[in-house]
Amino acid sequence: MIPSGTLVEFLQNKRVVMALCLRQDKPGRVFVRTDEGREEKLLEDKVLFSITGFLDPASPPEQIDEALRRAAREREDLASTIPLAELWELLYEDHATEPFSLASLAELYFGTAADPVQSSGLYRALEFDRVFFTRKAENYLLRGKNQVEETLQRLQAEANRLREREVLIPWLSNLWQKPSPNGGAAFPEGFEDACRRTLTWIRDVSLQGVEARRFKDVQALLKDAGISRKDAPFQIMVKAGLWSEHENLLLHRFRTNIDFSDELMAEARRLADQAEPLADPSRRDLRHLECFTIDDVFTTEIDDALSLEELPGGGIRVGIHIADAAAYVAPDTTLDLEARARATAIYLPDLKIRMLPPPLAEDACSLMTGKDRPAFSFLVEYDPNFVQVHAEMVPSTIHVREWLSYESADEALQAGRWERLLALARALRDGRRAAGAVTVPFPRVNVHVDTEGRISIEREMANAPSQVLVSEMAVLANRIAGEFLAEKGAAAFFRSQEPPDKPIEDAEEYDPARAYAARRFMRKGTLGMAPARHHGLGLDYYTQVTSPIRRYGDLLMQRQIKALLAGQPPLYEPAQLEELLAALRQPLEQSEALEKDRRTYWILRYLEERLWQETDAVVVANHPDKHIVQLCDCLFETECAHVPGHPLPPGSRIPVRIELVWPRDSVLRVSPVGPEEDPD
Repeated sequence: MIPSGTLVEFLQNKRVVMALCLRQDKPGRVFVRTDEGREEKLLEDKVLFSITGFLDPASPPEQIDEALRRAAREREDLASTIPLAELWELLYEDHATEPFSLASLAELYFGTAADPVQSSGLYRALEFDRVFFTRKAENYLLRGKNQVEETLQRLQAEANRLREREVLIPWLSNLWQKPSPNGGAAFPEGFEDACRRTLTWIRDVSLQGVEARRFKDVQALLKDAGISRKDAPFQIMVKAGLWSEHENLLLHRFRTNIDFSDELMAEARRLADQAEPLADPSRRDLRHLECFTIDDVFTTEIDDALSLEELPGGGIRVGIHIADAAAYVAPDTTLDLEARARATAIYLPDLKIRMLPPPLAEDACSLMTGKDRPAFSFLVEYDPNFVQVHAEMVPSTIHVREWLSYESADEALQAGRWERLLALARALRDGRRAAGAVTVPFPRVNVHVDTEGRISIEREMANAPSQVLVSEMAVLANRIAGEFLAEKGAAAFFRSQEPPDKPIEDAEEYDPARAYAARRFMRKGTLGMAPARHHGLGLDYYTQVTSPIRRYGDLLMQRQIKALLAGQPPLYEPAQLEELLAALRQPLEQSEALEKDRRTYWILRYLEERLWQETDAVVVANHPDKHIVQLCDCLFETECAHVPGHPLPPGSRIPVRIELVWPRDSVLRVSPVGPEEDPD
C-alpha cells in the first residue's frame, strides 16, 4: 500500500513520470497528480521508485507541480552526469556477458546501496541509453564492442546532421530571398561540404522529382526554410549560380555529351589536316561540275550538294553529292566510338550538339564553298521525259561553287534558274504520289535564340520550290542506296512505314485542320534490318545515307556501300548491325525528346513575351467544351474555350488572347476574343 503524500515514479510512453500520491483508490490502485498537472489512476505494481512523506497532498496544486518538476530535474541532472562509457569499460573486460540488476550497478557506481534518488538517476541513464547497455527483463546487459563503436559513429553522424540542418535552413532561406547579383550565397564557414552536398540533392530533385533518392529530405529542408514554390529546386539552382534561367534539364537527365575531349579534338584536327582522302586515286574528279548547296542560314555542317548537267538528246544528269565522312572516320576508332555514343547531331534553338568534332563536321567533311572536298556522289541520268536511264554511286572529289539559303534559292528558282532540276523534283514527287505516297504539307518552323537571348521564329512552307527540290533529291539518293543494298542482300538499316489507318487525301497547300486530322491516322516510321515498303514515301526500299556528318546510321550505310562498290565483302554483317541498331535506339530517342522539349520551351518563352496580346489561330479540332487551336505564327497547338453562341468548325480562323504561359510545364492558355458587340 502506498500512503498519500508519497512521491512515486513510473514509466509512461517511454518517459519517467514524477507523481504525488493523493489517496488510495482501491487495493493495488492509487490516485496521483503527475508533474504535467494531470490527475490519474495508477497501479501500484507500475511504481519504479517512491519516497514517503514527500509533500502534503492538500498543498496547492501549483506547489505540488513545482515540487514534482524540481524532483524530476534533480534526477535528470544526476542521470546526465553518470558516465556510462566508463561504467561499461570497467565491466566489459571481465563481465562482458553477465546480467546486472539495477541495484548491483548502482552499488558498483555509488559504492553503497543507492537511495531512491540515485537509483532513479541511474535508471534514467540506463533506460534511455542507446550505446552501452540494453535491458532484458529486469536486468541489464553490456552491448558488444563492435556494436558500441557502430552506434557511436551513427550517433555522431546524427549529431552532425542536426548541426548542419541548423546552419543549412537559414542559409537556404537567405539564398532564396537575397541571392547575390552574380548568383549564389557564401557558404557558412565549416559547412562548405554540407552546402555543396545539399545543392547536389536539390539538383537531383529538380531533375528527377519524386524519384530522387533525397526527395523527402529536400522537401523537409525547403519546408523548414519557408520555401514552398513548386519549382523551388530549379530556382535554387539558378539562385546559387549553378544553372541559368533557361537551363536545359533534359541534357542533365540524359547526361548528354556536349563538348569533345581535348584528345578527340586533337585527333579530329590531325585527320582534317591529312591529304589522303583527296589524294585517293579511286575518286572520280567531278570538280568541273557546277555544284551548289542549299541550307538553313544557321547550318554549319553542310553534308549535301547538287549539280545538273545537260546531256545530248535533251536528257539530264543529276548529281547528289554527299559529304564523305567515312573517308575520315574509320570504324572502331575513338572518334567512331564517340560518334556511335552520340548517334546523331542535335540541333536546339539555343545550342548545337555535334556528332563529330568541329574540325571535321564544320570543315574537312563539310561541303564548303570554294573548297575541294571528298564526296560520295549519286549520278542519275534521265531522258527528256524524266524517265530514269542510269544511276551510279561513286567516291568523288567536288568543288562547291555556290551556297544559297532557302530564301535565296526560292528567288533563283522563281527566276527560272535550275528549271529542269525543279521540274524533275516535282515529277519525282508526282511519281511517288501515284505509287501511294502520302503528301500532307506541313510548314517547317525554325526557332532560333541568339547570344543575347532574343527569340526568332520563322515559317518555311513545305511546298516552297527550294524545299521540294532539296527534299526530293535526298529521297532520290536514299531510294537508290536502299535499292542497291536490297539487291546485294547486304545487311543494312531500312526505313519503313505502315499505311495510314485511314486513307488520306493528297494536298498541295497547307491546311492546318486537315494536317491535324491526318496525323491521327499516320503510322510512325520504323528503322529495322529488313527492307519493307515505306508507304508515306511510296517506295519499296528506303535507307538514309544523305547526312553522314550528322547521323551515325548514315555513316554506317556509307561505309557499307563503299565497301560493296569496291568489290570487297560487306563491312558489316547482320549481327553487327543488329547490335549497333540496338545501341543507337536510346540516344536517338533521347535526341528526339531533347529537340521536341527545347523547341516547345522556346516557343512558350516567345509567347510569354506576348502575354495578354492577341494573335491569330486556326481551329483544328472541336470538343464538347473547347476547341483545339493552332497559333498561326508558330504552329503551336493548345486548348481554347468555345466562343459563346458562335460554334466554329475546324478550319475557322479565330483571334485569341494569350493568358497564361508556364514554359517549364509546357502549359499555354488562350481565350477567344469574341465578336465585338453592337454599341446600339
